[in-house]
Amino acid sequence: MQRILAGWRCSPWPTNVGSAGPCAPHGLGRRSALCRLRPAAALVLTLLIGVGACSGVAEQVADTGQVSQQPTSAPGSPTQTGETQPDSPTAPDEGPPPGPVGVPDADVLEMAESEPVEDPYYPEMSNPEVDVLHYLLALDWDGDLLTGKTTVTFRATEETSTVRLDLSGALEAGQVVLDGEAIEHDQADDGITFETGPLAAGDVHSLVIPYAGQPQHTPAPSGRADLTAGLGWNLDGDGSVYTFQEPYGAFTWYPVNDHPSDKALYDTAITAYDGQVGVFNGILEASETSGDATTNTWHLDEPAASYLVTIAIGPYTEHVQATPSGMDISYWLRPEDEGLLPTLQRDATDAFEWAVEHIGDYPFSSLGLVVVGGASAMETQTMITLSAGAVERPDAVILHEVSHQWFGDSVTPRDWQGMWLNEGWAMYCQQWFETDTSRTQYALGIENWRRYDLTSRLTSGPPGDYDPESFGDVNVYLGPALMLDRIRQRLGDARFEEIVKAWAAEHEGETVDRQIFTNWLNRETGMNFTRLISRWLDSERTPR
Repeated sequence: MQRILAGWRCSPWPTNVGSAGPCAPHGLGRRSALCRLRPAAALVLTLLIGVGACSGVAEQVADTGQVSQQPTSAPGSPTQTGETQPDSPTAPDEGPPPGPVGVPDADVLEMAESEPVEDPYYPEMSNPEVDVLHYLLALDWDGDLLTGKTTVTFRATEETSTVRLDLSGALEAGQVVLDGEAIEHDQADDGITFETGPLAAGDVHSLVIPYAGQPQHTPAPSGRADLTAGLGWNLDGDGSVYTFQEPYGAFTWYPVNDHPSDKALYDTAITAYDGQVGVFNGILEASETSGDATTNTWHLDEPAASYLVTIAIGPYTEHVQATPSGMDISYWLRPEDEGLLPTLQRDATDAFEWAVEHIGDYPFSSLGLVVVGGASAMETQTMITLSAGAVERPDAVILHEVSHQWFGDSVTPRDWQGMWLNEGWAMYCQQWFETDTSRTQYALGIENWRRYDLTSRLTSGPPGDYDPESFGDVNVYLGPALMLDRIRQRLGDARFEEIVKAWAAEHEGETVDRQIFTNWLNRETGMNFTRLISRWLDSERTPR
């Protein structure tokens, strides 16, 4: 996430659907969300809440005015298509039973295996007994009501008889199904707990969770001006949807293990109406319009942490331009933002080419940028989210977010105490880029950082032990970037650039923490940086 410094140029229905039917009244005294759907969406959702085996990314619905389709897999894509799932799964003669349509095969799921941990800063947003491997999302947004079904393929990390995920209380879950069987669940405190019965450590299971409601954003644990609108699902003044969800917020629109230690694969179908379309991470595999409904189907082929997932819904048009090195970058713009296209194309191309030269091979298969409302910018994986009015200098901001594709998205902090592992690297790369392209003088940028870093440490704590209610203050950006500059001074420019590339390449796709970084750096360089790292991350004042 880009940190903007003023004056700083350096840059629902009842939880158990019973015989009374899905429109039975619940204790809140209002109509169930299912009863308020458009006719098309109501029929789709009626199909979604069935207790049979899991369906695909979106159901085939006839004579409803809405068409959803199975994703059309690109060559090499793990997504299964064109299959019909029976009401009750039956085991084949040999091998394991097939997963739900749209869920990757077991060998693909293995790449998403993680070691989830309890977060030391926001423990309520971590569920270490669950390692989610894949999310299959079917989402329908009519401008007021979100209806969806999430199929969660997960690995139990320990023996357990209950599983918890994060889900906003504004969204009501219907009948939940585990491995083809209906189970009980309970929603409370922005969480949903499933009575699974005994699960063995290491076993893989499938949860199907239908839900509906009017999504509500959640307050940010921060005083940052660009986060005052809240985290997660947000509505812009023109009715467009956008999300910023660091350190959490994905739970405001789908059930999720909302923690960076649990990366997962995604396949997502988004249905929107009246000229609006859905934008997501990864590759757009299919788009189909029928009547006033458009369904976009997306495939994310590298595991992502939930805070790096984005959704934007609005009157978007896609523009694609190739960089000199051959990467196609897609730009998703609303009509009022079309004038930004030439600047965005120039700056994103410059940023991408610089990053590949100085950081290494791009770790993902696609790259895009979606312009949204709000007042921030976010390194959402493969699809950068950028508020149109958030910044005065898009070149520096885009470079910052592009560099995060390596530092944060590919190499991800294991918990939120390690946010400096994201922002320190991205901040350093931003200054490095600005110096290389003659935008600022390196020494001047470093001196400015020192002034801001001291003030931030005094108000928000040191970057390695910051105040949890001051999330994303400049202390986690500038202090670690200054630390990297000191490491560069000891190693020399050429060796430091080798270290940058090696750290990103050797830890691609992993989650990391301070100990991993320190041990690796000491071993890689043959020098001892332990004391230097501790001073810069733990000192209450900026070290000299």
